[in-house]
Amino acid sequence: MEPARAFLAFLGLVFAVGGVVVASVFDPLAGIACLVIGAFLLILPFLSSHPED
Repeated sequence: MEPARAFLAFLGLVFAVGGVVVASVFDPLAGIACLVIGAFLLILPFLSSHPED
């Protein structure tokens, strides 16, 4: 996996885990928002069907 794609996947995982923590500790609505952003960032690197060589 390319470094930029790996970074996006890692960032998405951080946002998703952070969203779960925020939802359980502070505000459920803000947690869901962070979780959705994290899920989008996590799936984004896998959307490209043709890797650039």
